[in-house]
Amino acid sequence: MLEITVRSTHIDVMGHVNNAKYVEFLEWGRCDELEKLGIDIWDMVTRKLGFAVINLNINYRREAFAGDLLEIETTFREIRNRKIGIIDQVITKRGSDEIVCEAEVSFLIFNLEKHKSISMPQDLLNVFTPTPE
Repeated sequence: MLEITVRSTHIDVMGHVNNAKYVEFLEWGRCDELEKLGIDIWDMVTRKLGFAVINLNINYRREAFAGDLLEIETTFREIRNRKIGIIDQVITKRGSDEIVCEAEVSFLIFNLEKHKSISMPQDLLNVFTPTPE
């Protein structure tokens, strides 16, 4: 879980966090979770691999304002056909169950030299595939 403080630069003319800023917040949450899972983005680049978001669905639930503390929870839900990863993300106000927004993100891995999607390498599949409880 990543915690961020809403800053004045995140606020729009209506006085709340601009909807486009949530896309950035969600990306921060995904990068933070990748680091926690031990995935080094720069190592992937040396392997000529990259992540690409191919779909992002966001449901906005509540406003957030300057000074609010937000928590971004990121969960890797599934890998479909060794190609498409699905991530669930929820942003809440810290210390409450108030959902500010929730998102479903689809991504794939692509070859940086060929600019084509590839099947997910086994080491990434091992990280992203939830283990049965």
